[in-house]
Amino acid sequence: MHVSSYTPIAYEHPLNPMNPFSRHTAILCSALLTQSLTAQSHDTAAKKRMGLIDPAAFGFGQPGFVFDASWIDTQNFKDQSGALDYAEWRMIAPLGAKKRGDILWAASLGYNLTEVNFAGIKGVRDDTLHTLELQITGLWRPAATRWSAMAFVTPGVGTDFESISDDDFECTGLSLINYRLSDEWTFAGGAFGRYETDKSMLVPAFGFIWRREPFVVQMTPPFAVMGWRATDKLTLSLSAYPGGGSWDLDQVDANRLEISGWQSAASLIYQVTDHWSVSLRGGVNFGGELQVLDHDSRAIVDQDLQSAAFSAVNVRCSF
Repeated sequence: MHVSSYTPIAYEHPLNPMNPFSRHTAILCSALLTQSLTAQSHDTAAKKRMGLIDPAAFGFGQPGFVFDASWIDTQNFKDQSGALDYAEWRMIAPLGAKKRGDILWAASLGYNLTEVNFAGIKGVRDDTLHTLELQITGLWRPAATRWSAMAFVTPGVGTDFESISDDDFECTGLSLINYRLSDEWTFAGGAFGRYETDKSMLVPAFGFIWRREPFVVQMTPPFAVMGWRATDKLTLSLSAYPGGGSWDLDQVDANRLEISGWQSAASLIYQVTDHWSVSLRGGVNFGGELQVLDHDSRAIVDQDLQSAAFSAVNVRCSF
């Protein structure tokens, strides 16, 4: 695989949305980090700058392979008996990057495996769910200007793989203009679009990053991250970001599953070597909603979820 000297590039793997502020909107964070991380390659300071923080292993940052596993405690229904348990494993693999003039093209492949267990829900069985997506990104950043731009397209499927149909197909896109005001401040604005069966949306995307050693603040909706580099190898952070996903089902009664919510987490990130890092995080899953639709798009289940603790581990191998 060829990775050009224009790296680092922000590889991002979006997940499935419940609303405009879901994990898919996290692509804004990736795009903004692309601008800021690419700017690092032009730094002349002898000391390495503090890296930006990937709060839940969405894949932005230097190209590399990422594995993330998270476990969410039982989330009881607020209004009736019943509960939801699920665990998630995510893997991201960059496929390659190539620079042509001032434009960098990059591709990555993401796979999510989600185990969902229900309690007290009639007509819906426990299931193993899959999300497979290819992302192709273009980044324009001339060396003589603080402006840059990027765009991407991400086709994929969210399914239980009982069978594949048009209902499984999903596609996401983003166009964004970035401006690096200074070494400390980066701003971005653009538009984000999303298509899935019977649904589409187009929403604005805005955000900023402030960084002054040893601190970094990343306000790139729907992410909020505050980080402190305690040592050259250890970084501590607090973050909040969306969780969940949506999948097409092939059950007798259930046709679509949607889980949404937010996670607030404290993280410990340790740089084991120049290429390997390990991250542990834990916190609270809150503001959760569960919706199961039948084949006529009527709700079998539509419940708010009680808050629950979660824990996660992440391993990253960067190039």
